[in-house]
Amino acid sequence: MDYYSIITWLLEKDNPSIRYRTLTELLDRPPDDPEVAAARAAIPDSKDAQRIFKKMQPDGTWRQKVTRNTVRIFAEAQGGSAPEHKSEKTEIWFGQGTEYGNYATTHFVLAYLAELGFDRSDPRVAKAAERYLSLQAPDGDFLGHFSCLYGYNIRTYILLGYRGDPRVQNSIDLMLTTERGDGGYLCDMHADKYKTKEAKSCIRGSTKTLLAFAELPEYQDHPRCKQLVDYFLGRGGIYKRGQPGVPVNHDVQRTTFPIVWRAGLTEILYALSRMGYGKDARLAGAWDLLESKRDEQGRYILDWFPTQALLKPGKKGEPNKWVTLYALLAKKYRDQTV
Repeated sequence: MDYYSIITWLLEKDNPSIRYRTLTELLDRPPDDPEVAAARAAIPDSKDAQRIFKKMQPDGTWRQKVTRNTVRIFAEAQGGSAPEHKSEKTEIWFGQGTEYGNYATTHFVLAYLAELGFDRSDPRVAKAAERYLSLQAPDGDFLGHFSCLYGYNIRTYILLGYRGDPRVQNSIDLMLTTERGDGGYLCDMHADKYKTKEAKSCIRGSTKTLLAFAELPEYQDHPRCKQLVDYFLGRGGIYKRGQPGVPVNHDVQRTTFPIVWRAGLTEILYALSRMGYGKDARLAGAWDLLESKRDEQGRYILDWFPTQALLKPGKKGEPNKWVTLYALLAKKYRDQTV
């Protein structure tokens, strides 16, 4: 299957969101193009969109039952302790606050809607987005300075059309002023794990902030962005620093969708390429790994997805339109670099 055939596959009408994004992002078709307009108009009736809005609560949240261990983690992140429950079977629901469950609570779902092509022009999206954004702390944080949360949210809100909102700028300012010796990002919960040395940054949180910077061309020459880029290029994108060929963790070896708090191979290459670093020789191993994910027809395979997510990308181990879209976008931006 050649490139034209793969594009034809992505343009099939079974998934209007992928069709819309292929037309606009891969093929650079304008918003007033009739095919673009038709694809976008079909998105609200798609299976993923209908599934998501069916689960939306009247107050603009998406909620999920979580384990007591999840409650404990987030309580500790806020400097407290988990409440005692008489029974292990006690139902505990997350979604109304900034604590989150396994890929189906509010901030994840807002990101899924952005991936599908929704923005604040949809009143349901605007209601949910405004309610969640109202929970932001004065310094732009959402919870325990989790970079995997505020970096993720910055990207989501830009995609939803909130770039000019001062609250989004507060989170961007937090990202710009958060300094770490190795150039990456971490959360408060793990920052003080050692008494005599600085803890290593988190590849997952650093990937979310990298994706946020990829949406912010006006800050890509900022020293903090350059430090983060060096954090990734210095490790070949996905490897342990000083150990070429040894992946940081299992996440970075896999093609994944939707984008969540983990750190997938495709999203790292996509973000670096979009910022103009895709041709850096140090990324050769990561690009080779990505190319190994193609089937005999040149389509990219889905290695992993969160089963709890309300956006259902397809089956593991099979050619996947979402993964292929992001892989082709990464290569497009790489090849545009002078």
